[in-house]
Amino acid sequence: MSRGTGVQDHEAGLSTRIIFWMLKRILHRVPLGSRIRAWDPKLLRLSFRMDMHMARGGTLSPKLKELAQLKVAAMVGCPF
Repeated sequence: MSRGTGVQDHEAGLSTRIIFWMLKRILHRVPLGSRIRAWDPKLLRLSFRMDMHMARGGTLSPKLKELAQLKVAAMVGCPF
């Protein structure tokens, strides 16, 4: 049983469908986290833009990106 349900393809609006299409093209699937964020389309758009900026190469060294991710995880109390 799933803990949360996200927006399904037939329930999504136009901008959400476009983001889902891009995610399918990049990841070959739409993660559950993105489907849950889609309940608030503005949150989905902003998180997608942030993910694309973080994944873009050449902006930061991979070592610094990993360090920043670990720091944020420690700050929010991520258990792993």
